[in-house]
Amino acid sequence: MAGLVAFQSPPWFPSHVQVTVLRARGLRAKGKHNSSDAFAIIQLGKERYSTSVQEQSREPEWKEECIFEVLPDWLLLEAGGGGQGPGKELLVTVMHRSLLAMDKFLGQLALPLAAAYQQKTSRKPE
Repeated sequence: MAGLVAFQSPPWFPSHVQVTVLRARGLRAKGKHNSSDAFAIIQLGKERYSTSVQEQSREPEWKEECIFEVLPDWLLLEAGGGGQGPGKELLVTVMHRSLLAMDKFLGQLALPLAAAYQQKTSRKPE
């Protein structure tokens, strides 16, 4: 008696994500000359990348890229719609560089990796 065995390959997950920080718009002025010295911090899990500082701008353009390692379970949607755990969101924080005091918060974007991966054709937030 011969049996037929079907092998199912495990699902494929990307091992890295490439992020391009293009620009920020409509930032509040936190520095002199009614502008900001803006930079962005991109974080995924424990990895971080900081862009260069765009001085005296309320609409900075960076066009900088970084690559982060991704663990497969970060791309799986949790059952029941429970929130995203640590490291499951790509966090982009825009700050004003202050030379004499602490840097000042200008804005933040949190992009859930699982939702972007499941959509396959996700919008590009700016």
